Amino acid sequence: MNQSTKAALLSGLVYPGLGQLALGRIYSGTTFIALSTIGFVVLIYRLSKRVYLILDQIIPMLAEDALDFRKIMELSSQTSYSGWNVETLALLLVICCWLVSVVHAYYLGKRLDRSQ
Repeated sequence: MNQSTKAALLSGLVYPGLGQLALGRIYSGTTFIALSTIGFVVLIYRLSKRVYLILDQIIPMLAEDALDFRKIMELSSQTSYSGWNVETLALLLVICCWLVSVVHAYYLGKRLDRSQ
């Protein structure tokens, strides 16, 4: 397997930036890893915060036996935000980092394959 394919697979299937690290590009690899990790942490934090808000509203309903799926979906839609919010921006950051990391790793690998 040539280096371009190996680097693209590492960045695409394992974690963004690992392909760059495998090719010896420490700074670009750690940049992709850091940006992706920040995006993931923000996503997990915000989504878990939203889940806890919904659970705080659901738990009192359990005592009354008045809980159904429609009510849960209604509570979920009430706690969601419309437009460009932090979750959307974090998700876009992760997706962009992932895609750019794969393309970047592939072209770095191609350049190294040609030079050998």
